[in-house]
Amino acid sequence: MKAYRVPFFVGLASRLHKEGVGLEVAYGEPWAEEAKRGDHVDLPAPLGRRLPSRMLGGKLLWMPALKPVLKADAVIVEHANKHLLNYALMAAQGLGIKRLAYWGHGRDRQADSAAWGERFKQRSLHWADWWFAYTAGAAAYVAEQGFDPTRITTIGNAVDTRELREQVASVSESERSEAWRALGLEAAGPCVVYCGSLYENKRLDLMLPAMDAVQARLPGVKFIVIGGGPLAPAMQAYAETRPWVRYAGPKFGRDKAVLLSLASIWLNPGLVGLGILDAFSAGLPLVTTDLPVHSPEIEYLEHGVNGVMVRAEVSALVDELLGLLQSPVRLQLLREGALASAECYSIESMVESYAQGVLKWLT
Repeated sequence: MKAYRVPFFVGLASRLHKEGVGLEVAYGEPWAEEAKRGDHVDLPAPLGRRLPSRMLGGKLLWMPALKPVLKADAVIVEHANKHLLNYALMAAQGLGIKRLAYWGHGRDRQADSAAWGERFKQRSLHWADWWFAYTAGAAAYVAEQGFDPTRITTIGNAVDTRELREQVASVSESERSEAWRALGLEAAGPCVVYCGSLYENKRLDLMLPAMDAVQARLPGVKFIVIGGGPLAPAMQAYAETRPWVRYAGPKFGRDKAVLLSLASIWLNPGLVGLGILDAFSAGLPLVTTDLPVHSPEIEYLEHGVNGVMVRAEVSALVDELLGLLQSPVRLQLLREGALASAECYSIESMVESYAQGVLKWLT
């Protein structure tokens, strides 16, 4: 259970309760690699039910969810090949025994579309009664595969943008000064932040050389990295050899908001997902690259309005970062665009869209 999902599930349970619909969320233990990200929590009972799941062979997830599944009138699962439970549910749906809905991307943008797994996903996306698609683009893809568009709900996948906006806006000058002191950095000069999980698809091989080149040409720049994951040791080693870099590890709530308030640009040259909304909520334009592996939420990026997308090359990143850091007016316009975009995507709107989809599905 990711920390960012808690407000959504709590809000959805409350919204469905008003319509006489109960919600129970079954979720498993994070497997070893997933646990390294350090962003897992528990849902409050009785809404949440934590189960002792296990990854088998690194590819299949076993979770003993038979009891909550049997009790439920309808079940929503992530559309993912790794979930063993899904195969039983697809069979039950085909036999008319259990109502089944998927939620997700429709396809894995990080995988080869010609691979067996992706071909199976393309076929299995039909084996459900309803679809809850993350974004308009994901909904369009599912419909293009022949799924009835009247049984697709676009949920506008989001995080709690309101809370983070309010937290960042409420950070005082004294809090910022204390944060700079705690980091051991001078408050003067521009600051770039990376915030998210640290793993291969985040492309540290682009990000770190780009920041080195930026700092060489703009010595006052600082770089703060927030997050955990398999590449955290490499990130720590990088920071330890550069006095202008700080690796803060995983941060949440107000601690994260204070650090974000120190920055003026959010850099993520690799895979972009829901983190784009954290960037917008903090009033930070996103700088990323045109890699094909982005999650559907990359649709929220408007080039030149709330962020920029450049070629997946170190030189392109360096030019863009220097251009922004040395153009206060342009940077301020992007920051304003980011904040405006944050108001368009919220947990509240996601909850309402999801709830309306559930009610249509069940009637």
